[in-house]
Amino acid sequence: MGTELSNQSPTPTYRSGTAARLAGIPVATLRMWERRYRVVGPQVSARGHRRYAAEDVSRLALIKALVDLGHPIGSLAHLPLATLREMRAAPSAAAASRPPGQMPSALRVVVVGEALAARAEAAAPRFPALQVVATCADREHAAATLHGVTADLLAIELPALREDAVEFVDALSAAVGARLAVVGYRFATEATLRELRRRGHAVAHAPIDLAEIESVGATALTAREIGTAQRLSVSPVPRFDERTLARLAQASTTVRCECPKHVVELLLSLGAFERYSAECENRSPADAELHRYLGRVAGNARALLEAALLRVAQAEGITLPEATSSAAG
Repeated sequence: MGTELSNQSPTPTYRSGTAARLAGIPVATLRMWERRYRVVGPQVSARGHRRYAAEDVSRLALIKALVDLGHPIGSLAHLPLATLREMRAAPSAAAASRPPGQMPSALRVVVVGEALAARAEAAAPRFPALQVVATCADREHAAATLHGVTADLLAIELPALREDAVEFVDALSAAVGARLAVVGYRFATEATLRELRRRGHAVAHAPIDLAEIESVGATALTAREIGTAQRLSVSPVPRFDERTLARLAQASTTVRCECPKHVVELLLSLGAFERYSAECENRSPADAELHRYLGRVAGNARALLEAALLRVAQAEGITLPEATSSAAG
């Protein structure tokens, strides 16, 4: 029923719902890929309907398969169809060379929840370390909508966490192949929170955003996949430099809540301790390893507080300085 014949050509074309189903992706993913990455250029009918050719469907299916293998969507979006076919025919070099349990360079995320999905789509370009592979506004039908989608992480907002939420989150995580979920909630029982955490999921008061998903999700995933000692093998790149933090501390004095100022002070202290650990005098190889370990611990703690600072600034209506994003470059 979804197949349509073009008036000018006998070549069959498909509406977005049919094209997405044939390619094995949700319609929401098709729209996101088309809008953000321009992966295909469908025809537009006189009535404004998008029509996808068979070549468009093949391209979408190939890109979906390569994304599942760990290729970033941005690196595939503009490749010729022949190149995509060659890449699909050969084993993915990135997947083949990656040690078991190691995450791909971009964390693949599925986002569920109407408000969270809208925020994620708007903010995704600012978070290159996250690859939002699909969004779903309807929580009740998320499993069906996301059929065939695979991801490293599930991010979901629920208005209330009751006992049945644990099984729901587990089932939806399993449906998309996610190793854990970041769950945003407004109300919850202590028992449900404890059980979600026991099963390895991360929980936070809603609203959550991509900054929190990136920081908390990546930290929790690496802890779950390769253990605490290996989790701290690399310190995250600082999101803010000292000048930006100083400017933010000054800006925060105009609001009644002093949380931004205190978080900035903690970040400055952690940054100083990181540098101290790197420069501290070592008396032996064991001493050097201890200082490296302390520096990595401080770096991971800093990354969590940076995500907290973003959320506090948002809650207090503080605009972060433009220089903020440059620190990660």
